[in-house]
Amino acid sequence: ESNMNQVVIVNWPLKIFMVILCLTISECFCAVQGQYGQIAGAWNISYEGGETEKLLTVSDQMQYVNITIFNVDLSAGTDFHFEVHVGDPKRALVERRIERADLQGTPASWQGEVSVQTRKFGFTNLYVTLHASDGVTVERSATDLTLTIARRERLDEKIFNYTASGLLLLMFLNLGGVLDLQRLKVIFLRPIAVTIGFCTSYILMPSLALALGYIFLPQLKELQLALFFTALSPSGGLANICAIFLKGNVNLSIATTTINSLMALAIFPLWILILTQTLFVNTELDVPFLDLAISATALVCAIALGMLLRLFLPKTTALIFRFLKPFCACLSLSLIGMTVGINAFAFKELTIWIFLAALFLPILGYSLSFGISKLLRCSATDALTISIETSVLNMTVPIMLLQHCFDEVRADMTLIVPITAALISLVMMIVIYAVRRVFGWNKNEDGAAFESKVELIDIETANQSEASAAATTTQVEKFESYKEVF
Repeated sequence: ESNMNQVVIVNWPLKIFMVILCLTISECFCAVQGQYGQIAGAWNISYEGGETEKLLTVSDQMQYVNITIFNVDLSAGTDFHFEVHVGDPKRALVERRIERADLQGTPASWQGEVSVQTRKFGFTNLYVTLHASDGVTVERSATDLTLTIARRERLDEKIFNYTASGLLLLMFLNLGGVLDLQRLKVIFLRPIAVTIGFCTSYILMPSLALALGYIFLPQLKELQLALFFTALSPSGGLANICAIFLKGNVNLSIATTTINSLMALAIFPLWILILTQTLFVNTELDVPFLDLAISATALVCAIALGMLLRLFLPKTTALIFRFLKPFCACLSLSLIGMTVGINAFAFKELTIWIFLAALFLPILGYSLSFGISKLLRCSATDALTISIETSVLNMTVPIMLLQHCFDEVRADMTLIVPITAALISLVMMIVIYAVRRVFGWNKNEDGAAFESKVELIDIETANQSEASAAATTTQVEKFESYKEVF
């Protein structure tokens, strides 16, 4: 044991010395790299006739970039060669070597095309290095060419946008048939729960997104903004479906969704004004007022049409009630599947830090909104509904905002944030539903509360009631006939 201790004591100073030696060698090597002009004078480079950015597309075919190397001094007689590189080999590949013999003129120059194989959308840089014959001295070009690699536009994305809009309106049409005007009246006369849902959606969630973005994505402003847009967007129809399955207050859920969608026209500009004056000073942000207004108007019209169907076509409404859960569940899963399928390319940008930020956003939103609702003396069902409305995240609206604020490539690189966060929030709802079913908690806990009853008609119960009433009527008729005979 004493010999082993001596060995350990001897090894630690040796390790420290080796680390210092490696750092010293690397610093010396960097110093050799920094001596620009030593090999071939003050050589320079230009791309695409003086451009600083080149737009390419993701393709299996080779694409080309024009490069000019000029003002090369050959008087020293030193042998050297040029190499063309890209900053991120995951996004593009370049293999080109230019020998000293390829240069012409005095001072010498070279002009030609360099083939680029694009592999993944995003941004990278192309640059040139000069290598001496000793294999140690390396000089780097003073200017780089920014390569913007975009995806090819596909027709199925446009088809998806129209199909998703139609399915979403159909879902709200069905949900409108579930509403009860009397209970909606009670909710709006006592708008405590609606106000809490509004505050948790437009104050709590955006604040959480800013904090999580600062913690997990400190240097990535675009991803921070994507997380913020995800938290700021109204929940949409998926939250209403989750409220149905979790025995929440469906009237409160739809009312909160409608109000939040309408108020988005005022809240979005307010938040963006705050951000551009504080955190995103150099970022140009804009609000797609027309798109938001069309979405909110279509939502209100679909819900109103569903309510009219309930009033004038009660049999049709009863049929809707019978198939409400499976129908809306299929619509929701179809929308989610289509969104994920169309934007599957975005999962290549997923990192552990994006995943953690997207994970904590719905979890903290659900927990804090439920706790705030209970502190403000909301019923258990209303608190559950508010937490669902707060934590179930939307994919469509943040994607629309990102595509409106950023160029195509930056928008594609940030789509992973709303998609991941929305999927995690859905998985969280499924886990909560499974736990409630296993422990027998998935029931209306305060069914006596007028405004907290779930507005669903149980067809089987209704049929049993009708059968019981019919049997009672038959017995009464038989008794009357027996009485008359007697």
